Amino acid sequence: MFGFECRTAKDLLPYEKEAVCELLHSHGLTYEGNPDATVIVEDSSENLAATASIEGNVIKMVASDPMYQEAGLAGIVVSAVIQYAREHGIFHLFLYTKPDMAEKFSYLGFSELAGTSSAVLMESGLPSSSDYIKSLDEYKSNEAPFGAIVMNCNPFTKGHRYLIEKAASQCSSLYVIAVEEDISDFPFKDRIALIREGICGLNNVKVIPSGGYAVSRATFPSYFLKDRGSDSVSSVQAELDVTLFANLFVPALKITERFVGTEPFCATTKIYNDKMKEILPKRGVTVTEIERISDKGAVPISASRVREAIKNGKKDILEELLPKTTLDYLASQKGIEVIKKIRSKI
Repeated sequence: MFGFECRTAKDLLPYEKEAVCELLHSHGLTYEGNPDATVIVEDSSENLAATASIEGNVIKMVASDPMYQEAGLAGIVVSAVIQYAREHGIFHLFLYTKPDMAEKFSYLGFSELAGTSSAVLMESGLPSSSDYIKSLDEYKSNEAPFGAIVMNCNPFTKGHRYLIEKAASQCSSLYVIAVEEDISDFPFKDRIALIREGICGLNNVKVIPSGGYAVSRATFPSYFLKDRGSDSVSSVQAELDVTLFANLFVPALKITERFVGTEPFCATTKIYNDKMKEILPKRGVTVTEIERISDKGAVPISASRVREAIKNGKKDILEELLPKTTLDYLASQKGIEVIKKIRSKI
C-alpha cells in the first residue's frame, strides 16, 4: 500500500486506542469488548486511516476514513484480520458491520445472515449456517405446534425449570436452544448438561446447542459485557439477534411460538424481550411471556442471584434457588473450579 502502513496489534497503546475510538465514533460505532487483535492502517503522517478488530471468531469495529475511500482500506483491514484468524486456526468467521458496507465485504467471501437498518451480520468459512441447519435434523420433532426458548443458564436454576415446564405444557414440542457462546462463568458443555439433567421427565422437550447463532458475541455482544453500554447499542444488537432467529431457527424448526421469562432486573434483557415482541409476530411467531417464579421472600429467581450467592458463600440461598442437579454439580470438582473463578472476580 503506497503511502500507508498496515499492522496488527494484540494490545493497543493508549493513543492508538483513542484514535480507534474516535474513528469508530465518526462512523456511529462503539469500541466494545476485549478484542484479541486490532488491525490499524496509518497514512504517511501516521494518522489512523482504517481499523478492524477480531474477538474470538467475530470481526467487528470496521471503519475507514472517508478521505481515503478510493483506497479500499476497509477491505484491506478485513483481509488482514482474516489472515490473522487463519494463522491462529480460525476458519469460520462472523463479520458485524453497517449496511452500507455489506456489499463490499461480499467480495471477500462473506454472505449475509441477518440485516437491519442499522447493522448486518455476515459469515464466511466452514462450518457454515447451512451446515448448522442440517445438523438440526437430529433434534426435529414431528409433533406440532413447535415452541422455542433460548437460554444461557449460567447456571440452570429452578426458575429455568419452571419456565421450561410452563412452555412445554403449552405446545406439543418445545426446543430449548442453549447459548453456545463459551464466555460465561459456567462452561457451555456443563451448562447444556445441566439443562438436560434438569428437564428430566419432560418428554416433549429437546435441548439444542445454538451453534453460535443465538445470543452470541457476533449477534448480541452487549449481553456478555460487564459494562453493557448504552440502551441504543443493545437495541441494535437485540434487533439483529432476533432477526437471525427468525431467519434461521423459525423456518428450520417450524417454530410458531417463542417463550420468554419476564425480566425484572436486567435492562439489556428487557430490551431484547421488547424487540422479540416487535419483530417475531411479523414473522408468524407468537411471543409468550411467562412470569418468573420467586423465592420465599418474593424475589424472582435468576442466575445472576445464584452467582452472587456463590460469590458470597450463601449456601442457604443456593439451596432455595437451585435444583438438586445443579447443587450436585457445584459440589463436584468441576463445580468447585467454577466457584473459585466466580469468587476470584473483583
